[in-house]
Amino acid sequence: MKPFLTLALAAALSGPAFAAAGDTVITKAKHDDAVSMMGQQQPAKDSTEVTWIGKDRMRIEDGEDVTIVRADLKKMYKLDMGAKTVSTIDLPFDMKKYMPAEVAPMMEHMMGQMKVTVTPTTETKKIKDWNATRYTMTMSMPMGGSMTQEIWATQDVAIDAASMQEMQTAFLSAMPMVGATMASEMKKVVGLPVLSERTMVMMGNESKGREEVTSIEQKEAPAGLYEVPAGFTEKPFDPMGEGGGMGPKMGRGHGPRGG
Repeated sequence: MKPFLTLALAAALSGPAFAAAGDTVITKAKHDDAVSMMGQQQPAKDSTEVTWIGKDRMRIEDGEDVTIVRADLKKMYKLDMGAKTVSTIDLPFDMKKYMPAEVAPMMEHMMGQMKVTVTPTTETKKIKDWNATRYTMTMSMPMGGSMTQEIWATQDVAIDAASMQEMQTAFLSAMPMVGATMASEMKKVVGLPVLSERTMVMMGNESKGREEVTSIEQKEAPAGLYEVPAGFTEKPFDPMGEGGGMGPKMGRGHGPRGG
């Protein structure tokens, strides 16, 4: 499980839409400090995440974890490239479809305790070639967990805002407890996040992370990029399992999905 969200994508872009040649490719450098939780140790990690954004479709590559959103098909696919498995999720996402009936009431109660607030500011600065504005996100979680995140977003990127908003909402909605609230609050962020720094406290342990966009390009997508590869085995989606939750994803060495 991952401690925070992919914030190179965690804003439903509400700025003006632009026409662009080819698909948008966003490359992001990520760093996560070492963290200890529930008797498990996860070392500091540096990684690279690549996101492709096309018309009504999106692909996020994070190591062996790949997520494909197909708004045109109303489907989201979560792939494990190493195990060659895929979990198919219907959109719009309904958490109750993926939770045992006896667990659903507890999840609804915990979701009611989650609070996410995004606060815009007027502070601006130049990040690489982009003019960016700062937003602050705060999150309070059950059992005393909390997260503060500083997000710098730019409107200098040519991208289809309406399509991005639809796919981003789908992507965030599959996060247990926080998805719907996060998707709603992130609409306050105008533009594409290009730098994000967070501090998270959970079970008395503090962890920090940083994500920074290193390049934004326009490219033609390779054939089949937004398709599930042949030979993958279907695996039921577990929103509380690997890649589905809010805490650190221990054991496989993956960093958090977000900055």
